[in-house]
Amino acid sequence: MYGILRFFLFLLPPEKAHYVAMDLLSIGLKLPVIKNIIKNQYGSNTEHPVNFLGIKFPNPIGLAAGFDKDARWLHILKNLGFGFVEVGTVTPIPQDGNPKPRLFRLKKDLALINRMGFNNQGIDAMVERLKKRPEGLIVGGNIGKNKVTPNEKTM
Repeated sequence: MYGILRFFLFLLPPEKAHYVAMDLLSIGLKLPVIKNIIKNQYGSNTEHPVNFLGIKFPNPIGLAAGFDKDARWLHILKNLGFGFVEVGTVTPIPQDGNPKPRLFRLKKDLALINRMGFNNQGIDAMVERLKKRPEGLIVGGNIGKNKVTPNEKTM
């Protein structure tokens, strides 16, 4: 199944494939059969909690910033078994990021080059989504300055 899905996703530009894959997961999780398969295969693993700096993480599996820039997919990521997720990079006001294309596949190296440029919907949109975050998922954030903010205005 993965091979077929991967084939079709690789027909799309990388950035588009990212959004299509997450949209497909979102739809799949609305179907009880698919949701049960995903939760049984990847769901919240609480067998190996981690205590660090007074915070109890449900498991040691986390996701770094950049994947879910706007905190749009926290419920999906929890269902995939992540114990913590770092959202962002978010900026004070929305910005488009760099011109497209800005995400490049290196198929031979099984890698990506990311030159996104902090594309995001801004902190206010993220705050509203974070108010609805799934219980038990620890969420951290990565913040940055807008391109229009002069360096001398940053700390």
